Amino acid sequence: MAEQNFKNEEIREEAKAPVSGSTDKKLALGLWLIENRKRLRAALIVFLAVVAGISWSYTIYGFTYYIAKGMNEDEILARQIVQNWVAGHDYILKLAPADLIFSSPQVFKANEDKYDFLVEARNPNPRHWASFSYCFKQGEKEVDCGQSFILPEGEKVVSALAEVFKTRPTSLNFIIKEISWGRINPHQFPDWENFRDERLNLTVEGIKFTPASGSGLSEKLNLNNLEFTITNKTPYNYWEVPFNILLYRGSSIAGINRYTALELMSREKRKVEISWLGGLSASDDIKIVPEINIFEDDIYIKYEGGIGEEK
Repeated sequence: MAEQNFKNEEIREEAKAPVSGSTDKKLALGLWLIENRKRLRAALIVFLAVVAGISWSYTIYGFTYYIAKGMNEDEILARQIVQNWVAGHDYILKLAPADLIFSSPQVFKANEDKYDFLVEARNPNPRHWASFSYCFKQGEKEVDCGQSFILPEGEKVVSALAEVFKTRPTSLNFIIKEISWGRINPHQFPDWENFRDERLNLTVEGIKFTPASGSGLSEKLNLNNLEFTITNKTPYNYWEVPFNILLYRGSSIAGINRYTALELMSREKRKVEISWLGGLSASDDIKIVPEINIFEDDIYIKYEGGIGEEK
């Protein structure tokens, strides 16, 4: 029992002993701060005063510099911005498409009291196509009006066929009523030339033209006869493909006709034979040119997963 009491007394004495180590350091630091708080406050005030002085000095210097030089520099910059805007406007104007080029209207006698009209068109723009409405006019009277298009850097003819006149028209005019432009978007058409060539790869071969004077089809009718073969080498099926038939004498167009191939399928080869009235003589050259607006989606016959479906 006496031994047990001795151990309990020893534990109580240890509990009463002061804590040493880190606690002593904290107490010493706290005592130092209390004793030197006036000096610390004075040092903080001096530091803040120095910072404020530097800040105010920089502010005063900047304001003085702006008044002395900065206002003039801002005025010069403003003038440069205005000048750059004007240059940008000029640049935008340079990007605008150049006007389409049209020839004077040409008149060809088709048969008896019927005449064909033709205008040659050229688009000088490499990245713009145009859709336009037009009219052939005899004096102030509109004879034939329609819609047409022309691809970038394209050449084509705009025509009106078999128009009835008692005498040959002598004051024929061609006017553009409305025109709208489209521009090749490089994101939509990264390779425009390949896009165009792939869809216009239709060939015409085996052209044989027999004028009315040598056809022997009829002694009373002037019937011209034309044979040729169309091959659709594109991977697309077309609902219809109009062709302009141009007869040349030397370098000049001497006559015109049109033929439309319906439901022309991919890889199809089609033989065509047509006859039409007119007292044409032999031609030096014949061009048969497809007229497809490849930007229109509804010209293609599409089959799910098959040839003719746009990718």
